[in-house]
Amino acid sequence: MNPQQKVDLYQPLVATRVGAPPLVLRAVVTPNVGNMVGGVPQSTTKIENYVLLSALPEELRRRVELAVQALITGG
Repeated sequence: MNPQQKVDLYQPLVATRVGAPPLVLRAVVTPNVGNMVGGVPQSTTKIENYVLLSALPEELRRRVELAVQALITGG
């Protein structure tokens, strides 16, 4: 098993290998929630998948980009 790498997901990621980028990146994140379970703060991690938009067919890529823009603007 490969050791886990820690990265800042809000900064650009730089590949250490030459070649095609991966289609999907999996990131383990800790959601910022204030839930309490039995008097103990809940600090569970969650796996998120990020998809390489440029690898999608053009029509699907445009639809995904529009959906993401709508989520960002709250529409």
